[in-house]
Amino acid sequence: MVRPVLLQLVRCSAHQHSLNWNHHQRRIGSIFTTTSCKRGISSLSEDDDKTVDRLAHDILGKSRSDDGDGYKTSSQTMRQRIALSKSITLVESKSPKHRKMADSLLDRLMKDSSNTNTFRLGICGPPGVGKSSIVEALGLYILGLDKNEQEDAFCPQKVAVLAIDPSSHVTGGSILGDKTRMSQLSYHSNAYVRPSPSSGVLGGLGAYTYDAASLCEFANYELTIIETVGVGQSEVELAECCDLFLLLLAPGGGDELQGSKKGIVEVADVLVVNKADGELHDVARKTANEYKKAVGLLRKPAGWWGTNTNDHVCSDDRSPATPPVLLCSARTGLGIPELWDLIKTYRHNGKITGYIDEKRRNQRRYWLTKYLREHVLEAAKNDARTRKRKEEIELDLDNGSVAPRLAASELWSSIITASSENNANTKTE
Repeated sequence: MVRPVLLQLVRCSAHQHSLNWNHHQRRIGSIFTTTSCKRGISSLSEDDDKTVDRLAHDILGKSRSDDGDGYKTSSQTMRQRIALSKSITLVESKSPKHRKMADSLLDRLMKDSSNTNTFRLGICGPPGVGKSSIVEALGLYILGLDKNEQEDAFCPQKVAVLAIDPSSHVTGGSILGDKTRMSQLSYHSNAYVRPSPSSGVLGGLGAYTYDAASLCEFANYELTIIETVGVGQSEVELAECCDLFLLLLAPGGGDELQGSKKGIVEVADVLVVNKADGELHDVARKTANEYKKAVGLLRKPAGWWGTNTNDHVCSDDRSPATPPVLLCSARTGLGIPELWDLIKTYRHNGKITGYIDEKRRNQRRYWLTKYLREHVLEAAKNDARTRKRKEEIELDLDNGSVAPRLAASELWSSIITASSENNANTKTE
């Protein structure tokens, strides 16, 4: 019984247009009735529906009747920023009402938006490596470029930054202080900096960072930079949310053996040794050389950095076979222009070969599975019978009479049994 139910859940999420709510309710059972399979949530109140429409209208930057003849006024730009902030708050909310509104908002934006000239840059590294400083230095450099003087077609005029701040496991709160380290970038008229809590989610991201990045793209931010919390060797979920994975390293942060270890170095597309200035310059150069030796042992999949399925390199002969290692300094600006050129090269080659498009398709499937898991757990938690059975199993856990793994299997079996009983009752009726 487990396989058919799981299969039905996946089909429900992946092919919502082919199912209606009544059929879904009969097939899955009462414990999953909190999840809607209909695109565009029909249960929104009239006021909530108007709120969603207004947010979608402002995010897309559409003119209002009082804005003049299509002229993008400063007030319209401000409305877009406010709507984007409200929408990110909406998708991050755990309120059932807000979740329905967020689902409806994303669905409407998907239908009306046609912006495909976007790029997601993920930046991660250990705590104190200078992630926020690099983000600001890079963002200001990009926004300071003259688009008319750039040979490359990709020269973002608007940059969004999603900075994830760790949440306390004791109080649940977050300082959200990354924005204070970007004092210049956050005041730039063409930049949008949004700090968000990790909310206890492991992997370096927030629970809904993917949706927040999508909202930034709907608001016509060509480049979205995602800065993770301070991470270790195994927090690699950022790779499922960005087009280019940039790993920041500290001077003296490891030797050749450290760089050879599997994990975050293995999934990185670019490695940058930061703080290459002053007394640390020589140490940073030594660290970069050690990592260059280590990444020479790594092999990326076909299509990475300008290679197609036949391993033929694109016309750009600068395409590397292994992740490049750069020296940078957020304080002096050393290496920032070279880093941006490298990012543009990666994007250009990845677009030509279709590697970035394929990567985004895989990412969407990853987040489908993750959101599906969350919906299943939420639905099970809200079912009275499941809660009662869970309390009974927890007593056995406290007494040491059952292993956690076996307890989880028993709880899942009770969920499936409850669903089957409800299906049988529905058929007899």
